[in-house]
Amino acid sequence: MMHWGGSMELYHLRSFITVVQENHLTRAARKLHISQPAVSAHIKALEEEVGQALFFRTPSGMRVTTAGILLCRQAGVILREVEKFIGMGEDLLNRLVGTIRIGLNRNAEFLRISDLYRELRRRGPDMEIVLHQSISGTIIHLVEASELDCGFILGDCETEGLSSLALADFRLRIVGPVALAKELAGADLVALADLPWIGIPDDCPYSRIMERYFHSQGLQPRAGVVADQQAAIVSMIQSGVGLNFMLEEEAIRAEEQGQVALWPGEGFPIALSFIWRTGESDTPLIKAVRTAMLAIWPEAKVRPC
Repeated sequence: MMHWGGSMELYHLRSFITVVQENHLTRAARKLHISQPAVSAHIKALEEEVGQALFFRTPSGMRVTTAGILLCRQAGVILREVEKFIGMGEDLLNRLVGTIRIGLNRNAEFLRISDLYRELRRRGPDMEIVLHQSISGTIIHLVEASELDCGFILGDCETEGLSSLALADFRLRIVGPVALAKELAGADLVALADLPWIGIPDDCPYSRIMERYFHSQGLQPRAGVVADQQAAIVSMIQSGVGLNFMLEEEAIRAEEQGQVALWPGEGFPIALSFIWRTGESDTPLIKAVRTAMLAIWPEAKVRPC
């Protein structure tokens, strides 16, 4: 129960106001669905608390004092404010409030961030949305460490304690500098491994492609430089540094624009996923983001990492 100073309770105020309205203890008790002695005890406790007589007892009932009239007005204000307070709390249960921190591994257009923003704003106008740009491996670590709430990654998530939505399937293509177009045109994987490469960190999703298709065959492409940002990798490819991977759509577009040479061999499948901590799957913010993602990526499927 809520207390003020001494032993005053909200039900004391309700009893007080009802007696003022009814001018009678018995009628007030009937209206409040409690006993007449209980109402009388409430009035007595309230009078002791405020140090004022609130009623004159008369043969026909109860007559409010001048002090009682003034205090009744204030009691009404207090109860209305309490009702407003409780109503705000109930509203908050149905409203999304708080901060959601989302990791982005690609550009906003590719990840449909404008659509995501609109969906989240529609569902929770009071939600604060924080976007953090990084690479897939780092996003996994940050979500795992609770420094991000969720995020986009390329590749499958294999980290215990994380869950994911498989948003869409893409293909990676090997691209290189335009100067190596002839070498790329007739190369097999063995020949590709002998060409210069731009190295990638172990936690980059491209490293799994390299492991599966090159290292497992005993092929060790030589890298003169290592990069983990897609923009830097593309820039170095265009500058003639070496080979690396690009998403097929981007690779074809870059080749058409004369920026890179495209290896004509097979593409390598890779998924775009959205991850979060499994233990927080049912929290309001994560549920809202997951629902929004399913609306934006209708083919998405939930799966544990």
